[in-house]
Amino acid sequence: MKVLEDIKKYCLSRYNLSVLGAQVGIYALLVSIWSLVIMLLEHDVKAAKESMCVNAFVLFLLLIVFMANFYVLVPYLFEAKNKIKHWAFWVINLLFIVLWNHHIFSIYNADLPNAPIRIGFYQFGVMWMILNYAMVVAAIFVRYYIRHSTLRRQLREEKQKMTEAELAWLKNQLNPHFLFNTLNNIASLTQTSPNNAQKAIGQLSELLRYALYETQPKEVSLNGEIAFIKNYINLMTLRSGSNVEIKSQFIIHNTQLLIAPLVFLTPIENAFKHGISANKPSFIHISITEDNGKIVFLCENSNYPKNDTDKSGKGIGLENMYRRLELIYPDRYHIEQRITPEVYHLKIIIKP
Repeated sequence: MKVLEDIKKYCLSRYNLSVLGAQVGIYALLVSIWSLVIMLLEHDVKAAKESMCVNAFVLFLLLIVFMANFYVLVPYLFEAKNKIKHWAFWVINLLFIVLWNHHIFSIYNADLPNAPIRIGFYQFGVMWMILNYAMVVAAIFVRYYIRHSTLRRQLREEKQKMTEAELAWLKNQLNPHFLFNTLNNIASLTQTSPNNAQKAIGQLSELLRYALYETQPKEVSLNGEIAFIKNYINLMTLRSGSNVEIKSQFIIHNTQLLIAPLVFLTPIENAFKHGISANKPSFIHISITEDNGKIVFLCENSNYPKNDTDKSGKGIGLENMYRRLELIYPDRYHIEQRITPEVYHLKIIIKP
């Protein structure tokens, strides 16, 4: 009873109903094609009808052999990891094919003359058995193809889910990291310039609104991302002294371009963190431009690496950004990085 319930549940599933519909459709198509050929070639109407009926009957016999194997014998015997069931599969198929086709063998045998050696009957029997076993093999291969296609689809879906989960994890790391660095800068301003600190808090609220609410989609408007970067640069500039040269340039002609949110934030944070010295001339040059549909990000800054005693936070670094780029833009991005004792250069080219 359990086997019958499993068969019923399997056959009535939405996916297998579509497969069943395809099988019946193929049967109807073959019958239709054969009938059309007969009507075009056979002038005797009675003979044409008989030929079409015989063809439909023969194809129906083959269809039943295929479906019996596809829905029952292959999944419960052939695919079982049991040698006894494997042997039973072929034996049951032999008995089923002989019994199922007994009527057609009888008809063919009755039409032959009563001769001592009826080679035609045996030839017909061998060919018909081969054709039936071809349906058995076809059922095996079709199930194999469907099963492996389903497994590949499931693997793709699982890989996609894992990628999305990793991206979400990387992004969730990014927001606290950004907030920590920004609050650290504002904390420094409260000691040196309370007025600027108050102004920075207002700017921070605008940055947080974008980071928390506008970056939920996988991609956002490049213009919106540039507006966020401009606000962030203005906020960081409040803490910078007169010995720091900060330049930015944004030239985008295509207003429809999209970009992964906050993908350029880490190198800009690092530029303000490692590119400014308290008592030496420093510079930060940031640009985002469009080149033949490609997004080109360039960041150059003076290089003053923090020592191990620095308490401004180590953050998650550029590895987070590299991993996001690899997941979002595989084979569609290029990175150039040069580090000298005086200058740090980073160039990222993305093809959206």
